This record gives sequence, C-alpha cells and structure tokens, in this order.
Amino acid sequence: MKLFFSFVFISSLWGQFETAYYGFGLDIGSSGSGFFLNGQIPHISKKLSINAELRFYDIKDPNESLVYDPYYGTTRTIGGISLIMLPIFFGGNYYPFVDKIQNNFSPFVALRGGGIFTLNGAEEGSFKERWKKIDNQFTLGGFSGIGVEFKMYGRTTVTPMVGYEMLPLKYKADGKIDYSGMLIHIAFNRKFAS
Repeated sequence: MKLFFSFVFISSLWGQFETAYYGFGLDIGSSGSGFFLNGQIPHISKKLSINAELRFYDIKDPNESLVYDPYYGTTRTIGGISLIMLPIFFGGNYYPFVDKIQNNFSPFVALRGGGIFTLNGAEEGSFKERWKKIDNQFTLGGFSGIGVEFKMYGRTTVTPMVGYEMLPLKYKADGKIDYSGMLIHIAFNRKFAS
C-alpha cells in the first residue's frame, strides 16, 4: 500500500513539470575553465526549474604561462598543474519576475549543490606518465549566483550566469585545499518535443 501511495505522489508531482531542456555550456572561473552538460525541467508555474549538471574543470596554476621555444618554433606551457575537477551538481533556478517582464528574457537566482570528484596527476613527464597514477578525492561543493535566460527561436535558450562556486578539498592538491571562486557559466539548451 505504501508503494502505491508513493507512486501516486511522485506521479502527481511529476505532472507539475514541463518538457525538459538539455544542453551544454562553457565555464570560466577564478581557478580554471571547462565545459558542462546539463538538464533543466521547468515547473508549470514558470517560477522555478530543477537542474542537474555534470561539469569538467581543468584547474590552472596562477603562475602558469606560455613561452616560445625558438629551437622548435612552437610555444609550450610552463608551471602548469595536472588537476581536474568533476562536479555533479543538482539544484534549481528561481524566477522572481514572472509575468512582470514582457520580453524574451527571464532573470533568475540559481542555487546548486552536490559532489566533486578531484583527479590529481603528476606534474612532470608526458601526458601518459602524468596520468598513470592518479590521486583522487571526493568532497561536497556548490554554486550560487544570478543569471538571465534568453528564450530564442526554435525552443532554444541561452543562459549566462555569474556567481560564486565552492570547490573545497579534503586535503591539499597542488598546493591548495580550496579552489573556490567566481564563475561565469554560459549554457546553450534546447527543449525537445514531448
């Protein structure tokens, strides 16, 4: 009987959401840059939506720089680190100005949280040698910020956001225990027909 009532409750809750948007985007942050895949399900009230994101960050050392090698006639990176973060965040957007703005854009407040997988490779050697033995750790983190959703032709949206991302670690990786900082997050989504 409990299973039946659980099914009815979940079905009625699910019926209050519209067709999902799916997409990808780019992140530019204080500690590095990367890309992400995301999904968003708007509520029928248009006041909120539920989000899920899988992000990939290439963390950069503040002292990393490009130098020209005249012997080979190419540029190469010096002072780099081999650190990748894979946040998996769930959360939502709240749209406070629904039906108050009559254009194709919707400002919102975003809040996300979840787990962060951190992969730390060696700093010397070839690509294969650096990633042969990986130190990994798992922590919790999140994101809070503001953004604007621009509705475009053909059921697509472009969504720029700016905010603060929390990327703490359990123990130091490449000299830091916290890679938190400001983040610019730009998503390109499309709603598929139901």
